[in-house]
Amino acid sequence: MAQGGWRSFSAARKRRIVIAIVAVCVMAFGGWGVLLFAVQEASGGPNSPSSASGTPVITTPSATPTPTPTDTRVTVSAMGDMLPHDTVNAAALQPDGTYDYAQFLTDVKPLTASSGIVFCNQEVSSSGAAFGISGYPVFNAPEKFSADIASGAGCNAINIANNHMADKGQDSINATRAVWDALNPLLISGANRSPEEQQTVTVTTVQGIKFALVSFAEYSNVPATDYGLNVFGNDAALTSVMATARANADVVLVSLHWGTEYSNGVNDAQRTEAARMVELGADVIIGTGPHVLEPVEWIPGPDGKQVLVWFSIGNLLSTQLEIAQLIGGIAQFDVVKTPAGVISIQAPSFIPTFMSYEWTAEQAAAGDLLARHNLHVYPLANAADALSRSLFNTTVADQQAYVAGVLGPLVTIK
Repeated sequence: MAQGGWRSFSAARKRRIVIAIVAVCVMAFGGWGVLLFAVQEASGGPNSPSSASGTPVITTPSATPTPTPTDTRVTVSAMGDMLPHDTVNAAALQPDGTYDYAQFLTDVKPLTASSGIVFCNQEVSSSGAAFGISGYPVFNAPEKFSADIASGAGCNAINIANNHMADKGQDSINATRAVWDALNPLLISGANRSPEEQQTVTVTTVQGIKFALVSFAEYSNVPATDYGLNVFGNDAALTSVMATARANADVVLVSLHWGTEYSNGVNDAQRTEAARMVELGADVIIGTGPHVLEPVEWIPGPDGKQVLVWFSIGNLLSTQLEIAQLIGGIAQFDVVKTPAGVISIQAPSFIPTFMSYEWTAEQAAAGDLLARHNLHVYPLANAADALSRSLFNTTVADQQAYVAGVLGPLVTIK
């Protein structure tokens, strides 16, 4: 090799030398698969690219392949009535005169932490002491109530269309909206300070998906101004805001406060309103008002889409007296957007909750409502001990069966 060296060898001889060297190395380290690959590459096999001189060229795949587009998925959680009875207010009142409602909800917030939208029904005004703090039958909560359901339960899509919102009049509605202005929720709908505000639809974008919230109530306990509370009878306002929502959002969430109190059944008026909202472009209907759970259905829309209807998601925070009124929960579903921009509603599920308080049989017999204490909202699955301390003589399994039976087979119970 002194005179001509490696350059003097023919291409065929070079390949034989390379094969021999590789074979020795491979046998030394035990890799026959590597040997076969090396032989094929070095011998200029049918799949081996070569340079013009015949020298093999080894190619490798790109280190950064183009990613395949994937769906965007946003989870929405929805909780029912937040109803601060006198007992709730008394339990929230601290020695320094402030209020703490978040203490009741510490087991709730983790259940909504991964949700982009968290819907809550604030069943009462929160206009504060200037309007008088009161419970049933004429409600008004401290301003702190709104702040604590926002921080304590993660509420960021707020319904304030319900039969108690106007209990303390238009000025109280105005003050409640001002409280929520300071908290800056993603979405709010249902009660208004002016006709112009009634025609305004809040829209928010989560992971590139635009959501709108439209809220209406079946009635008000006390007379309200035409603009102060969104009610079913105001057809012009309803049609207008639905058209605005549909034109500006990918997903229109509709909150309806309706139904027969304490009934697990869906009445004819609910079905009529649900059909109307589907025609006007609702994607999901979230029902509140009966204070108990009602079924879940898919209703076909005019364009072939399926609209998810939760007829009632019950109570979340309250001190009502019957077990059915204390079993509520968190409705959840996924909003999915494909790379082509197609939106669908998927995977309805429900996390049942138990609104727990302690009360002796003697206190109950005496009607001493303010004696109820140790208030807390538990995931039903974790409520065995709390149920055992209650007066209801029931079990977690009993109540899970109740929830599944009412909601129906379309919903996965968690």
